[in-house]
Amino acid sequence: MRKKTLLEFAKIISGVFSNKKQALDNPKKFAHIQIHIRPLFFETYQCFAFYSEQRYQHDIWNPYRQSINKLSHEKEIFILSNHKIIENKERLTGVASDISLLKNLSKYKLNKRSGCSMYFRETSPGNFSGALEPGCNCFVQYREDKTYVKSEVKVNKKTFISEDSGYKKETNKKIWGSDFGPLIFTKIENYDLFIEENW
Repeated sequence: MRKKTLLEFAKIISGVFSNKKQALDNPKKFAHIQIHIRPLFFETYQCFAFYSEQRYQHDIWNPYRQSINKLSHEKEIFILSNHKIIENKERLTGVASDISLLKNLSKYKLNKRSGCSMYFRETSPGNFSGALEPGCNCFVQYREDKTYVKSEVKVNKKTFISEDSGYKKETNKKIWGSDFGPLIFTKIENYDLFIEENW
């Protein structure tokens, strides 16, 4: 696979994504959420990587998800591995908006989340579809239940459509996730300025 295609995918998933329109149109069904995906300098982890943060807009200083995602590829598949920040992650809250604050990110300890990598394929030029790696082995604790996650994403340079849900391991019963369909985000800011051949 040519590096050009890898860089194209990296540019598409980098930025700030908001479902504000969806939330305003259906406030009883959808909360207003932003996703920040900030590309990191190569030397941070000696690979292509991103800092990502998801938050409710009414509580921007308490993101419900923070992680490091490392990008690789196998033939026609793009793989985003998920790494949990396991200490002092509160110090990173909001830093996706200022890359200068991420220079020392490599000192934070990470824990790769087994079974939680996202696999993407290009379905048509500039359009990518992704899902969690096979096996139903990405687990999160939801209240008293251990749940496995299902996640599907469709993304292009303008939109990011995502649907996550969690299922009880013992019964396969759905425990959490939207009952009204996927979250539909629009890219409102680009973070791709330094993603080029020398990234």
